[in-house]
Amino acid sequence: MADDAHPPMEGLPPLVDTHCHLAWDTLRDETDAVVARARAAGVEQMVVVATDARSAEASAAVCAGREGLFPTAGLHPNDIPEDYDAEWERLEALLRSGRFVAVGETGLDTYRDAVTPARQEASFRAHLALARELDLPVIVHIRDKDGRTDAYDRVGDLIDAFPGVRGVIHCYTGDAARATRYVAQGFHVSFSGIITFPKGENVREAARVVPIERALVETDAPFLAPVPHRGARNEPAFVAATAKRLAEVKGLSEADVRRITTKNARTLFGLPDARPSAAGPAVYAIRDALYVNVTNACDARCTFCPRTHDAWVVKGHDLARPRDPSADEILAGIGDPTRWREIVFCGLGEPTLRLDVVKAVARAVKARGGRTRLNTNGHGDLVQRRPIARELVGLVDVVSVSLNAQDRATFERHCPSNWSPDGFTPMLEFVRAARDAGLEVVCTIVDGLPGVDPEACRRLAVEALGVGFRGRVLDEVG
Repeated sequence: MADDAHPPMEGLPPLVDTHCHLAWDTLRDETDAVVARARAAGVEQMVVVATDARSAEASAAVCAGREGLFPTAGLHPNDIPEDYDAEWERLEALLRSGRFVAVGETGLDTYRDAVTPARQEASFRAHLALARELDLPVIVHIRDKDGRTDAYDRVGDLIDAFPGVRGVIHCYTGDAARATRYVAQGFHVSFSGIITFPKGENVREAARVVPIERALVETDAPFLAPVPHRGARNEPAFVAATAKRLAEVKGLSEADVRRITTKNARTLFGLPDARPSAAGPAVYAIRDALYVNVTNACDARCTFCPRTHDAWVVKGHDLARPRDPSADEILAGIGDPTRWREIVFCGLGEPTLRLDVVKAVARAVKARGGRTRLNTNGHGDLVQRRPIARELVGLVDVVSVSLNAQDRATFERHCPSNWSPDGFTPMLEFVRAARDAGLEVVCTIVDGLPGVDPEACRRLAVEALGVGFRGRVLDEVG
């Protein structure tokens, strides 16, 4: 059976280095060798970032003819020349050419005083406006003098001044509170080798609060080589060490972080997927558990569920399918169930809509020595028009039921269904029936839903229903 530190996998997913300077002399002279080492480390794509017009043209030249390399164009706050207007005119023409995947890097830097704050801000505003106009992401550099937060706060204020702009705060070195602000503004936050440094705890704290679906990884090569490469010139291959450390911080597997950050990067920068899938997987791994994508259908329309908002990606897996998988297809995907801590019937639909498939797969998994869990909204009796709890005995080890509220009114506000105005009472009845059948039952809630009282929910589950209780983080699916 797998353990938390080393979940099973058939090979690690690819990575994207979302910020490297391959046009710099220290890397450009051996570009092909650097790219080859990156490919060997599983880095399929690299965003080659510019800091002025000359480096933008050089970045485009480095990317030309090399698959998986994509250039940006922008003006670093420390590199703003005296003749800014001419430089900006040159950069704007490059960005309007359609050859670049992002605007930047740009931003604010109070650590050095070579360029006045007013000139930096004017340049940053111009980048934000053009990024919004061209619908390109903007790559933001922030650096403050030790102990100061002026640049971090001002960047947030300026992003607010350009609603609709999107992008990434690159090489994040700020605190958790400001990272949370940028995420709320719709930005991604990118982590570099600093997350591996012994003195990088502030960055690790920020990483803990940034949803993994909004995180990216980068090298900022040739700078900031991660542990265990400290002291060496940084290069894209080393982003693997950053992804591995981010996985440890987030309590995810290395495969999870590679898959999710790669999906994030491709979505943000519009990068192609070399291996697009025509249909979502029948099974998908998160941490050391294997989830079964039983069905895309559901009898409920929970306000917090991605499918309610026509979003189907969970931890980097696109779960949308044109048809539901057969039991044989699911079992082929599972293989040896003992490789996994548990097999979870979940997906973004309600598994009990296909109860026969759940039972057939669970029976085979149990026969092969595996452990099973059913994630359900508790409407199985209504769906199947008969009591189903006893049918699960011997097939399902744990039944996880979405409680999500302490009373009917609150439940219906967040979890309307085909059974409204009362899907709450039948759900509670199912919990009791599953408990009485001898099944291990855990009631779950999504923390942070307006009007939901977590302590009242805990009392309802533990004291009134006599089952287990667990909270889940809002907007953290999977």
